[in-house]
Parts: sequence; C-alpha cells; structure tokens
Amino acid sequence: MTIRSTRFALAVLCLFGGGIQAADLTLCVDRSSPMARTDVAVAQAVASQEHSRAKIHFFDGSGDDEGFDLKEFNALAKASCDLVLGFPVDADAPGLPEGLKATVPYGHTGFVLVLPTASHATSLDNLTRGTRVAVTYQTTPNLFFAGHPAITSDVHLTDAEGLAALEKGKVGAAMLWGPAVAKHLAATRETTRFRTLELTEAHARFDLVALYDDDHIEAAHRFEKAVDALDADGRLGKLLAPMAMAGAARRIPDHRNALWRSPRRTPPGAICASGGGRPPALFTIAQADAGAAKYSDNCAQCHGPALEGRAGPALKGKHFANPAANFHVGDIFTIVSQNMPATQPASLPPDDYVEIMAFLLRENGYPAGNTKLTFDEAKQSTVPLVSDAD
Repeated sequence: MTIRSTRFALAVLCLFGGGIQAADLTLCVDRSSPMARTDVAVAQAVASQEHSRAKIHFFDGSGDDEGFDLKEFNALAKASCDLVLGFPVDADAPGLPEGLKATVPYGHTGFVLVLPTASHATSLDNLTRGTRVAVTYQTTPNLFFAGHPAITSDVHLTDAEGLAALEKGKVGAAMLWGPAVAKHLAATRETTRFRTLELTEAHARFDLVALYDDDHIEAAHRFEKAVDALDADGRLGKLLAPMAMAGAARRIPDHRNALWRSPRRTPPGAICASGGGRPPALFTIAQADAGAAKYSDNCAQCHGPALEGRAGPALKGKHFANPAANFHVGDIFTIVSQNMPATQPASLPPDDYVEIMAFLLRENGYPAGNTKLTFDEAKQSTVPLVSDAD
C-alpha cells in the first residue's frame, strides 16, 4: 500500500467514526458495594467512549474478619488495575488512601433520610418529637442526633436491618447510605411506600472518584476526558441514576445543625488542639488507665489491640482524627456511647464509656489532668479532636 493510499484509508476511518483502538482500561470494582453494577456500566461506557475495552477486576471491599484496610487500595492500584472506580470521598473533609491520587469527581451520593410517603417531614428538623430514626452502626448519621435532640436513634448493624425496621413500622424514619437504599427499594418495589431526601448535615455528602497511582496518570486523564463527554450529552446521569447523580456534591451549610458551627467556640480556658498549642486536659490518669482495660475487653477485637483498626476503623492517628474532618470530642463520644460495642450497642455502664474515651484521647496525644471527665461533659464537648499520634 502506498503512503497516499494509507493516508486515504485513515481519513475514511476518521470520517466514518472509526479509529485506532486505544489500550484496554483495567478498572477495579467493589463487588460488595450496592453501586457495583453502576460502576461496571460507567467503566464500560468510558471504555467505549475511548474506543478501548474495559477489563473489570472485582474485589471484595467488605473485607474479612479484620475489615478492608485503606492500604489495600494501594495494592489494587499498583497490581490489579489502572483505576479503582467508585471511591467515595467525604465532600466536607476530603481524604484519600496514602500514596494515591483521585480523578475529578464524576458523581456524588451520600446519606439520605428515608421516610414513609405519608410523612410530611422535609428534613430532620420537622420530624415529630420522639421519632425513632434507624441508623447503621459506625456511620456518620449517628453524629446528627446531637444537633437534633428531639429525635432518638435506633442503631442497626446493617442498612438492610435499618430498612426492615422502617418497613415494619418499628421506626418512623431512617438515615442510611443512599445507594443501599436505592438498590433495596428497586429490588423490593417499595418506591411508592417510601421517599428519600438528601441530608444537608456535614459529612453526609460524598463525591465519587477513581483512584490511581503515579504509574497510571495517563489512564486517569483518559477516564476524565471520557467522563466529560458522557456528562455533556447526558449519558453519565442516566448511568448513575438512581444510585448517584452526576457531578460533585455541593456543600450545603445547615446552620441549625450543631455539627456545622464553623468555627466552634472552645470552652473558656481550653486550648484548641488544632491551633498548634497543647491540647486541653479533659480526663485523669486513672480514667485513661481504666479505659485501657475496658477497651481491651470490649473494643480491641474489632478495632485492634493497638487501635490500628480491623473490622472496625482505626481509632488512632490522622485517619481517625484528621483536622479536615472538623470532628470534636462530643461528636466521637456520641458514636462511642451509642454504637459500641457492635454486638450490644449502648450496653455498657456510662462510666465505662467515659473511661474508654479517656483512653482514646490519651492515645491520640491528649494529656491527663486532675479533673475527671463526666459523661455529660464528654457528650457536650466542643474541643476539636485532632490526633497528635503517628
């Protein structure tokens, strides 16, 4: 074939939509996620847009008895795929596994308020006083009750159990992970019985990104380019619905929510832990020592003997108490006292929770003092929770 005929052939291919096939895109998808089918559909659409093939590598993000460590995303990105799809990033406190980068958000989702269609409520604020609201163990909606004292929590181990409680009328509402709710309602055809509302509380909204390492920057650029094209003609929104919406989550401040106060006022005499000074002394040595033993008996099995995390998250270091998260002692104590231990939430004596919290504070760099921490003080504390631990 002559040079002229070769150029003519290439021109014909371009004119009629052909082209040289790009390299395959290998994408990791969490099969345990309620968004797994959506992630696969996005992966295939991106590959088609780029005139390549999508090779899907499934992994189980639910982990084993010791959970799924953030470090395992690094192994996936280095050895198994170009991109790890569908990683949720808190829109109010972005954080990624160490050593990994993220594409521009291509979608957003988050925690939603699920209500019977007969309910006239439009937010947490106008739920009837005393309404029991189902939440899943160790999820951020457990924090929202502090800003809405008129409602009470009903803690469940899984989203499915929370939805079952709502369906049986045992609770009046639920705050659950949006994709899990959408998947359940679609499967059970209960969309006419229940409706969902986007929660505006801090840490309720999450962006969806693809993770990658330095060896896969080109794949990330190709992904972003394809997503832009899919978004421009409306295909991306259709692919994501009803699990998520296209684009990044908007930060919607809700000044009525106690968690949203920015900045919070620190009690008189207290030193802000994130301000470079010495953290305040909130507990005694005896409380922290007692808390160490009670942590070992009630918490170490899930969170690790050194607070490193197992089936439950780490309770020490920057992944637990990152300045960007804007968490406070009272926020974390609310979860500790209402959600722990997993097998029997809120079953320990109040002093046990206070002592465990004292131990957690000490392990994260807070000094002991001469005044005992009380249950009410721990629950109401607006002292920033920022870890000085390695």
